[in-house]
Amino acid sequence: MKKQKDIFLKSEGNKWYQRNLKYRTCEKTIEDDLIIKIFKRLEICPKKILEIGCSNGYRLQGLKTIFQCECFGIDPSIEAITEGQKLFPGIKLHQGTADNIDSPNCYFDSVVLGFCLYLCDRKDLFKIAYEVDRVLIDTGYIIILDFNTPFPYKNKYKHYAGLYSYKMDYAKMFTWNPFYSCIFHQAFAHGYECGFDNLDDRIAVTVLQKNVCQGYPDNPF
Repeated sequence: MKKQKDIFLKSEGNKWYQRNLKYRTCEKTIEDDLIIKIFKRLEICPKKILEIGCSNGYRLQGLKTIFQCECFGIDPSIEAITEGQKLFPGIKLHQGTADNIDSPNCYFDSVVLGFCLYLCDRKDLFKIAYEVDRVLIDTGYIIILDFNTPFPYKNKYKHYAGLYSYKMDYAKMFTWNPFYSCIFHQAFAHGYECGFDNLDDRIAVTVLQKNVCQGYPDNPF
């Protein structure tokens, strides 16, 4: 059986890009992008940021415009990356996936995972968590925007037979580790609307902070 990653790298990543984000503009993103709003609200001022599942880099360009930060992005869609390199030459973009980040240890102060984890192969989740932790500095931030359901389950992926979308609380990939604490969490219905009439559509943005020194305090007993 082929891995979902391989199918997205070969073809489905391009189709996802064409369906969803091809016509987004940086100007619109700066005004309405949820993740950019969270950076502002929490007064997080990134200096070096990685977005996994970055599409053509539109959000990174918005972050770069506001914070003058150094921006890096990876996405399985070669079409998205190629167009982004033309549109936003000041951003470092390349084709890739979350389980194999081509960056040095402790390189980024912020890592964004925006609507990509729900399509990743389940066997890769441990490796993805390892890779994100590896490239993130101590006191850095992980920002997760993804589906956020009460318990894990899967749906058939309607755009490609044999693939699945997997829904769960993806912050749990990191919060089991005492190094990580949740500093912000807000849930929405899909489309960023209030109310949860259909829990299958519930999404959330979660911000985690890494702090190695505070993960294991001295014995209080």
